[in-house]
Amino acid sequence: MRLCGSAPIRHRRHNQLARIDAALTFRFMSAATEQPQLTTAQLLDDGPILVVDDDEALRRLCTRVLAARGYEVHTACDGEEAVRKVQSHAYRVVLLDLKMPGMDGIECLKQMKARGCRADVVMITGYGNVPTAVEAMKVGARDFIEKPFRPQDLHAMLEDILQRQSRDAQLSTDPVVAFIQQHAVEISSRKDVADRLGVSLERVSTRVQEEMNCSFREFLHACRLNLAKRLLETTELDISEVSTRTGFQTVQHFSRVFSKRAGVSPKKYRLQSRAES
Repeated sequence: MRLCGSAPIRHRRHNQLARIDAALTFRFMSAATEQPQLTTAQLLDDGPILVVDDDEALRRLCTRVLAARGYEVHTACDGEEAVRKVQSHAYRVVLLDLKMPGMDGIECLKQMKARGCRADVVMITGYGNVPTAVEAMKVGARDFIEKPFRPQDLHAMLEDILQRQSRDAQLSTDPVVAFIQQHAVEISSRKDVADRLGVSLERVSTRVQEEMNCSFREFLHACRLNLAKRLLETTELDISEVSTRTGFQTVQHFSRVFSKRAGVSPKKYRLQSRAES
């Protein structure tokens, strides 16, 4: 029996996914064009940075580097002090060491979030601790930076986070869709969203379908790939690192999804974007 219409159906599906990508790109581009591009220091006007590390030399280094660029910097020598400070200050970003005596970084992160800390948290990790840092991102960390790092690496990461915060101000007005946009790296299923927002699985699916005209999985991948494209365009991170930072379990899965949605491999996309600019 000959199956009629399968090619047009696939073509329509491809066009639908392309429209989703275009809508997400337009939303982020609109956020960038509707407002003047602010410097990182200007973006930080409404909140200081907290540096949490038991290494005094690293605390001094971060303070010196960031203060020289006009940021207000607070420090804490352990997790207990950090938890106390987030209850009395509205931090914009927290740089949090993963391995500390007493309360470690992941436990500190959990306690800060439980006390209402809304800062973006960057885990500071040593070589070989990247898998643990990725686990911290599932708990709520925004990103991680590996020691030893250069001052320019720290500044570049901070600038990226703050510019993302600026774009987040242009998120969907639907709370379910906005939550997925903000936490696409951390979540892996509808249940993650339902549990965090206190809604049903059906509610998650319905809101995404009605707002974005696609399934939950398709929208989650679109959000992750939007971030992956920015990382490929603006950083020199390895493809495997981009995969990790955008929430994919393996680089192979990331490459398959990216190639299917973008039409080219991540490596080729990077080369093309550089050639065009």
